[in-house]
Amino acid sequence: MKKTVLVFGLIGGVVISALMLGSIPFAKKIGFDKSQFVGYTVMVLSFLMVFFGIRSYRENIGTFRLVAPSQLALSSPSSPEFATC
Repeated sequence: MKKTVLVFGLIGGVVISALMLGSIPFAKKIGFDKSQFVGYTVMVLSFLMVFFGIRSYRENIGTFRLVAPSQLALSSPSSPEFATC
């Protein structure tokens, strides 16, 4: 699991860093509104690595559960922990 997290985390970091650094020189030329759109697009592209990392882990290792039922019980509004927050 650590290897998968490191590999896809580093790929996502490289993607967001490279595209951000590549778009900085064009920020004044394309304007604020379009720069904002480019920035959000770059973030979505880099966060897709989370999806690909989970898919890779599931294909290589087998079972993968994102949330256990016991964890859902702790965050429900009827639990005492929720009422004390």
